Amino acid sequence: MRSEDRKPSKRVFPLLQNLDLDTVTFSQIQGVGDSITIEDMNEQELQDLVLVNLARLCVSSEWTGLLEAGGSTGNSAETTAWGGTDFYWEVGRSSPYGAGTVQGAGMQTDMLMWPFISPNSGDISEMAIAINAGVTNTVSVCIYNDTDGLPDTLIGYGDFDISGSGTVTQTSFSATLTLVKGTQYWYGLKSSSANQPNLKAINADYTPSIGNIGTVSLATSGIGQSLNSEVAYGDSIPATLDPDIFTYTSVNRLILGLKF
Repeated sequence: MRSEDRKPSKRVFPLLQNLDLDTVTFSQIQGVGDSITIEDMNEQELQDLVLVNLARLCVSSEWTGLLEAGGSTGNSAETTAWGGTDFYWEVGRSSPYGAGTVQGAGMQTDMLMWPFISPNSGDISEMAIAINAGVTNTVSVCIYNDTDGLPDTLIGYGDFDISGSGTVTQTSFSATLTLVKGTQYWYGLKSSSANQPNLKAINADYTPSIGNIGTVSLATSGIGQSLNSEVAYGDSIPATLDPDIFTYTSVNRLILGLKF
């Protein structure tokens, strides 16, 4: 634009002149722009508004205003929403540990652990499991960090009432469950009572093995790739797990859906 064509902004800069770029918010910029109509006489004001918002984003390193239409949720790299539809990441059947054979499974009541690779980066907003047959029980599905190939520190967990049928979901967790795409974690299942859960899972015969070479023959089927701990159904969920309490066991791998 030629300098002689520039029309001084009578609203954008005067209304925002006392604000710093590192403190001005999108809502403040939006409030200034709401009253500006798109016509030739407002061209400079619109350009000034965009300029201020770009400067704000650069200073705060916050690009939501550009990637998500001014801060509203939408299709971004940090969500599983695509085309207006939300999807679960089904980590029970995902590579490299998963398989496609799903069946009903009686699970142990002590804590069981399975490894998985996070398919996405961000906070988990919802977990889902599938009940094969209702049992009077509440189970906790917990997620742990991985250290040297074993579960270590607790990230958080959600509780599920498995007395009903079908798919059950949970959106309330003990802590924010933040995962990083491509990183290995562990998910675990622990009962609150002695009643054995009956949930949808993958047959251990069809899942890759992390077997215990010292005690299990590699030619044996049904080794599975789960860990069983000494955390019993009546125990609290530990903040840190001791690898020495684990034994390798052949237990069907729990189906678990994650929504980010």
